[in-house]
Parts: sequence; C-alpha cells; structure tokens
Amino acid sequence: MKGFNSVVLGLGLAVWCGLAGAAAQVPAGYRVAQQLPIDNGQVLEILEDARITPDLHRALWGNGTEPESIEDQVLAADVEHTPFVDAQVRLLAASGEALENKSLGYPLATVENAPLTGLPAPAFFLTIDETAPMGTYSGPATQVLMPSTGKLNATVYRTAEGKSEALFLAQTGKAAWQVGAPTADGVAQIQQVSSSPASEDEEFVTTYRTYRFKNGAWQLSSRQEAGYWDTESDFPQRSAFP
Repeated sequence: MKGFNSVVLGLGLAVWCGLAGAAAQVPAGYRVAQQLPIDNGQVLEILEDARITPDLHRALWGNGTEPESIEDQVLAADVEHTPFVDAQVRLLAASGEALENKSLGYPLATVENAPLTGLPAPAFFLTIDETAPMGTYSGPATQVLMPSTGKLNATVYRTAEGKSEALFLAQTGKAAWQVGAPTADGVAQIQQVSSSPASEDEEFVTTYRTYRFKNGAWQLSSRQEAGYWDTESDFPQRSAFP
C-alpha cells in the first residue's frame, strides 16, 4: 500500500511497551515489541527477539535482518552466531491470559487497526517483513486479522472458482496495495497490483486484483494485461481494477 511502510514504522496506532492488564509471561529470548487494544479488553501483541530494540526494528525494516544489515558490529557478530528468533503474534484476554499465539516465520512484524468498513467485527493489519537481501519480489506481506472468540482468525478469500485461499497483500518492488473507497452500499474493498514475467518469455504481465467483503466473506475479482508496473510508478487508477 503506497505510504503504508511509513505508517507502520511510525507506529502511530499502537504502543511499543507494556499495556495495563496484559501480563502474560513473555517467552525466553523475546520482548513485547507492540501491543494494540481490541474489543472486550483483549490485546493483540507482537513479540520480537529481545535484541531487536525499537530503533533497530526501524533500521532493519525493509532491509532484511541478516548480520550485514546491522551497523553495530558486536550485535552483528552475535546475530551471526545466534540468528534472531521469529516474531510471534498473540491474542491476550483482558485478564492477561494468552488465548492464542502464532510464530510468523520472520523476525520483524507489526500490527495496526485496519480502516475497513462494513465488516462484522473490527479488523487489523498484521504485516510480516519478508524482505530478502536482494531482488524486487520480496518485502512486507500483510494479512487481515479479525479476532473473535479467543482466536486470531487470519482472513481467507473465495476465488471465482469457489476455492478458499489465504489473503496476503504484498508490498514489493513490483507489487503494491491500498484500501479502496467502499462501494455505494458500504462494501469494503482492497486493491492489489502486481507485475511479473510471463511464463514462457521475458514479457511482463500485470495483474489487478480487488478483494471485496460481500455476503459475509472476502471475494476476489482479478484481471491481467500485458505490460510492466513497479513501485516507481503511481498506483493505478481505480478504473484499472475489476
């Protein structure tokens, strides 16, 4: 999403320290990196390696977490010997009890309120920094969480063929997304654009996807056309999306 990284790194919608009432034990080797209050006194929490300070998180975001990305040589040597542990997201009850937690597969992550209308419950953007040291096809990947009944509930969508797939929104050198304006009847929309080589030659194809929350579920509409797009270009006009 254009401008999304600056919002995430600013963390204006969350807190980078302890939140009253959330007192679940922190696993060894971790620190509470972020807490976000949700309904009924529950809290969404991001846990990161205890060595990743807020300043280091900001410095590493979008640059990879390998030792060569760390300016502090002592810390870099330590990370080379003992790599960062993967970040976790967990849902806490108002009492502080950990209701559910998931390992995220990468060391850096953030969570924020999702500005989506027309949903049956509040939604949140969980973003995992999957940036690789080189290349333009990796970067932060965002999923939509809709916590309820003590579960994190990562969002899935239905394809045109009726299949259910996990909904991930990519922000890379050749992919971007944004929250679209709701439809006239209040349906939430997310638009995603991505570009990749065609399968049998070096020509590029660009895919335009729209996710809409209709009839109690996210549904996907998509189309493709020949051509190249990257994040040096403006985000496509609304008319480009199905």
